[in-house]
Amino acid sequence: MQTAALAIAILLAANVPEVEVAGAEAGAVRVKSAPDAWGGPRTGLEPTLSDRVADYDIRAVLDPVKHTIAGTEKVTWRNRSAVSIGSIYLHLYLNAFESEGSTFMREERRHGAFRSEVETKEGEWGWMELHRVEQGGRPAAWTFVHPDGGPESDHTVVRVDLPEPVPPGGTTTLRIDFFDQLPRVVARTGWFDTFHMVGQWYPKVGVLELPGERGATRPRWNVHEFHLNSEFYADFGAYDLDVVVPEGYRVAASGVPVGAPAKGADGVSFRFRAEDVHDVAFTAWNGFAPPLVGSWKGPGSPDVRIEVWYPPELERSAREALEGTKDALSYFSGTLGPYPYPRVTVLVPPFNASEAGAMEYETFFTTMGSNEFPWNAGGLTRYVTVHEFGHGYFMGLLASNEFEEPFLDEGMNELWDARMLAGESFEVRLPAPARWMGFSLPAISTWDLERFSGTGRFQADPIAGNSWKRWSGQSYTLVYSRTALAFHDLEQVLGTERFGKAMKLYFERWKFRHPSTADLREAFVEAGADRAFIEGWFDRQVFANGPVDDRILTVRAEEILPDVGAVAVDGKRAELTEEARNKDVEGARASWKKEHGAADPARPGPFPWRSTVAARRYGVGVPQVVVVTFEDGSVERIDWSASESWGRWEFIRPVKVRSAQLDGDRKVFLDLDKLDDGRTREAKHAIPARMALSLGGWFQFLLAFLEAM
Repeated sequence: MQTAALAIAILLAANVPEVEVAGAEAGAVRVKSAPDAWGGPRTGLEPTLSDRVADYDIRAVLDPVKHTIAGTEKVTWRNRSAVSIGSIYLHLYLNAFESEGSTFMREERRHGAFRSEVETKEGEWGWMELHRVEQGGRPAAWTFVHPDGGPESDHTVVRVDLPEPVPPGGTTTLRIDFFDQLPRVVARTGWFDTFHMVGQWYPKVGVLELPGERGATRPRWNVHEFHLNSEFYADFGAYDLDVVVPEGYRVAASGVPVGAPAKGADGVSFRFRAEDVHDVAFTAWNGFAPPLVGSWKGPGSPDVRIEVWYPPELERSAREALEGTKDALSYFSGTLGPYPYPRVTVLVPPFNASEAGAMEYETFFTTMGSNEFPWNAGGLTRYVTVHEFGHGYFMGLLASNEFEEPFLDEGMNELWDARMLAGESFEVRLPAPARWMGFSLPAISTWDLERFSGTGRFQADPIAGNSWKRWSGQSYTLVYSRTALAFHDLEQVLGTERFGKAMKLYFERWKFRHPSTADLREAFVEAGADRAFIEGWFDRQVFANGPVDDRILTVRAEEILPDVGAVAVDGKRAELTEEARNKDVEGARASWKKEHGAADPARPGPFPWRSTVAARRYGVGVPQVVVVTFEDGSVERIDWSASESWGRWEFIRPVKVRSAQLDGDRKVFLDLDKLDDGRTREAKHAIPARMALSLGGWFQFLLAFLEAM
């Protein structure tokens, strides 16, 4: 291999400009993309759904005993830029699992194990080797690079220096021979026994961004190392995939099967075609039950075939996944835009391969299912199914940069899942012995699940920003739940109609492209929201993490009695002493009682009441409504401006105040503590309510998993 310095010198001598590479500081974008970014909006009149940039023809021969893949790849890449390109960058994601020296593994030691904490043991590492890289029959030199300043021992990004630069608007084809040693299933990919889930497994071209795209001012490669919490980013294209396995194995994959399986010298070949996607994956196993098959049809979509692949013992979970997929197709298509592909394939992994679950690829995703505690939770399979299908929109069709702006996929998808499942609850079923003794846990709503994990004091990181510059793994999970809460609250301010209009506009404009945070922000403005408000909201709740902590501090009432003192009446000054005032008050009370009966808090008395309600703001301002209830049942609603740090309101009424409540309609989910949102005039120690909150600990083990999907 040539060194990087020598390769650069060769390119300069050939008058090929060096193209910069996005580095470790890259993150959320504040500048909206140009109207013609990524070829401009797709109108539906183009010959293909996407503006295809990288097309792949891949053949993979799987050895399920050694857990290896012998792969050949022909990738045709188009130079969209106005400059010649002398080097192409490839992701070799599988090398994240080759040793403790990878960027992924070093970050895992710093932040804690990934998801379910599967430990890689001796003989279970995984890696990818390049055996040949050619352009036009000529060998291409290549070297490992570290765009984010990772260790030299990280081998997840490689730079290929081309024998022949690609001119502006030109295309080139690389022929690559590669070898995969799959790991014991970890972080979405690998094997357990004879089961194989194969994801992020082939050399994959990075994205060349152009001026006006996601904040770029000149051409740049966006090709980050594989980080612990990062996912992926790639150009759209078409894939021809040929997977060869031994007899007795069955294969499910991205895209649509092409023809029937065919026997050959090295095994049985399963062919698939996936168009207008930016990744493919497959699963192979000799233990699958016959797949469950369903169909779905919606306005603007083709007839969609749904297949669910599963182990025989998890048929119940498979059926839940099938119904969940149908429901998600209806909801996402109706609220964002039509689903454009003719097929969805769903995988329920077998026992001891749960790390293969809860992952997404276009037209193919994996869910979770189990008969064993603690995963026998009511709603788990449905929740994961909806979540992973939803990624097909935010990760797939919108193709967000999950390295630099993960909330655009993970968080916005979490929001849409919660909206869909808002009327449903999640129940953890205890082990059978506990149930026999009468123990149970209360169901928890979808939005309460988000609040358990998305609110907290002194959060270290905002939801915007890249996936690796995070204080901790827990801080990264806020990308999921806090995003859902922040945009839920934004919807309450804008109204569901305007919010829905903005999201449909966002999807229609940016499908099959790569939007940024700023492009999402602009969609709300173009849908009719006030620009100053939207920009302020994004500044406080997206680019920053302004805490919301509004509290009712005081609810009190005092009877308005005659004032003691010297008062001028008709030009003459007379003094009312306290003794005289008390005598008058006693007389007035006696007369009132004689005429109206005993005092009743719900009815007026001889004197009116001055009621006072006071509230404080200990975080950033959000519009609030204070609902003040009086003893006669009458109610007054007060708009508390987001610009005010405190509020104090007085009321003169025949009856006294009973209570004051912030956010009575439950619209502000970002508030750190809902228990201090309300107060009664007379203290009522709601111990049961506070005790109920302690049950949140029972859900923490589930949150840790769900928030990492």
